Amino acid sequence: MTAAIQPFQALEPFIANWPWFLGLLALLIVVRILGSTRFKGWSGERAVSKGLSRLDPATYHAFHDLYLPRPDGQGTTQLDHVVVSPFGIVVVETKNYRGWIFGSEKQAQWTQQIYRQKNRFQNPLHQYDLHVRALMDCLDLPRDAFLPVVFFIGDAEFKNPVPPNVLNQGLTRWIHQHQEIRLDPTAFEKAASTLDQIHRSTDRKAAARAHLAALRECNPSKMPNPRRR
Repeated sequence: MTAAIQPFQALEPFIANWPWFLGLLALLIVVRILGSTRFKGWSGERAVSKGLSRLDPATYHAFHDLYLPRPDGQGTTQLDHVVVSPFGIVVVETKNYRGWIFGSEKQAQWTQQIYRQKNRFQNPLHQYDLHVRALMDCLDLPRDAFLPVVFFIGDAEFKNPVPPNVLNQGLTRWIHQHQEIRLDPTAFEKAASTLDQIHRSTDRKAAARAHLAALRECNPSKMPNPRRR
């Protein structure tokens, strides 16, 4: 009988203090979630969306997570953030990377370094060119109507000079710096209305699934690796 009781007695401290252990487990789960790459990316995108929402709505119309047909007809391209204003259409390509970032305007690939680990990723300046061309086709506007910008939302540090439209802070300040009129009132209203209609009519879950499926089919080797973000 004594031998049968001993295992139960060993559990008595845990049973007596179960609220404390449950709280500790919950805390560990929360810490793991908050430290995950997926959550950091999501929170970074939310922060960008919130910052863009503070722009004067009479002048700036912000849209997020848009899916447009690719200019080459091979599926869709996903645009993180687009801001329509009389001063041009800002095309924001966000990148969730931390560590040191090495790259120049003409390099095909840039490098992320975290301690001794190095990872390469596509030059984001080349990537946003596809987004600009998709918007040009969609809105029937010339290239000089667009202001593309790359915004790193992780704790990234640039280790060599980058173009002025590659940022790791000050996105809204960069947008406000552009005050030259690029769209007349008619073009401004048409662009905002077109993107608003696309934004409202898109089933994002279905669009995201189709978009990722097309990426895997076309070039599985270029699918993003979340561990690099």
